[in-house]
Amino acid sequence: MKLNTELWQGQSLKLNMTQQLTQAIELLQYSSQELNAYLENKALENPLLQLEPVSHEERKRSRENSGMGIDWIEEVAVPQSALWEHLISQFNLKTLTNEDRNILSLLVDSMDENGYLPSNVDSIFDEADFPRYIEMIHGLEPAGIGARNLKECLLLQIRRDPEAPEHAYAIIDEHFVDFCEKTWKKIANEKGISLADIQVTADYVKALNPRPGARFSVDPSHYIRPEMVVTANRDGLDVALLHGNVMKVLYNKGYESLISASEDEEGLKFLRDKRQEFQWILRMLDQRRSTLLKVGRSLVERQEDFFRFGPKRLKPLTLREVAETIGVHESTISRAVRGKYIGTPFGTFEMKALFVSGVGKDEDSSSSERVKAEIMSLVNKEDKQKPLSDQAIAVMLKEHGMSVSRRTVAKYRDQLNIPSSTRRKRYE
Repeated sequence: MKLNTELWQGQSLKLNMTQQLTQAIELLQYSSQELNAYLENKALENPLLQLEPVSHEERKRSRENSGMGIDWIEEVAVPQSALWEHLISQFNLKTLTNEDRNILSLLVDSMDENGYLPSNVDSIFDEADFPRYIEMIHGLEPAGIGARNLKECLLLQIRRDPEAPEHAYAIIDEHFVDFCEKTWKKIANEKGISLADIQVTADYVKALNPRPGARFSVDPSHYIRPEMVVTANRDGLDVALLHGNVMKVLYNKGYESLISASEDEEGLKFLRDKRQEFQWILRMLDQRRSTLLKVGRSLVERQEDFFRFGPKRLKPLTLREVAETIGVHESTISRAVRGKYIGTPFGTFEMKALFVSGVGKDEDSSSSERVKAEIMSLVNKEDKQKPLSDQAIAVMLKEHGMSVSRRTVAKYRDQLNIPSSTRRKRYE
């Protein structure tokens, strides 16, 4: 009987340790927001665990201690109904019948987040004077709102602009497909204008807004708060965790006193279990902070040029290299950087973006991100009347010690949203 009891206790202890190990792994891979949600759930289960939001002053102090005087939240926050309210408010300035207001409100309701109406809106609203309502919608601000396609959106903006190029409206209205596909010689021949005239229109159209309603919409992932920030000073680079991201964990002494005064054995056992859980959570939070800081310092050491000079100086780096530096398994590094961001002098980046594979077989092999940066640089500096082909870019990259094929250049160019040399060609 004694043997069975000891066996049961041993299995129970082993199971408890396995559960704690699983939770420790979860804590490491949680982002700050996920960690706060985890702690809130634990606080509901454990009366000894109290949570306190970090005050504005403490958050400010954390930023200052990290060397950053700015709030490291990249956000664009606008009420979700902002577009609807903006458009409806313009109707309030007009003298309209109730029927007019109802139909116009329905039209506004049917717009997507970019301010476009459905392409089949004419069939949805079977009204004899429907064109009049569409014209009223098209007269709203911003210009281009209520379009049914990109072509109409551009035409609405051109029509309103007294300084639009002479041929802009006719080119978009009559030759939109040829214009987009850059078969400009056909347009020039049919319109009796020069390629330079079409280039003027192209430059103008680039400045128009293809999504006039987008600035009123909300991106559901519009908050990005980094776990840590890296700053440069005269002595080198500093890395610091932003402690203001995670709520403060406090011990509820009042509850402990209440239970301790009781002689209820079951209550005392509950107290011991919850006290043990509280202490374990504190240890795991400390371990999480320690691991993240070690990862951050290793990244700073191995990607120093990136933090000093920007993304084009990113080097090849693997999870294993960082893992070996700080003495953990590479899966630990993978969990540590999952869904987390790091603030740098050049903006906020996903931590996993600092791990990049090497490209090419040269001794000076370079990361794919560096190759992309170099492609971008070469395209920016090229003669726009004689743009570089993918093969020419590949040759120039090789001269810089980056051995990549023409097909790889084309792939990276597409990823960078850089058009082909034919589409980049300018006519003066």
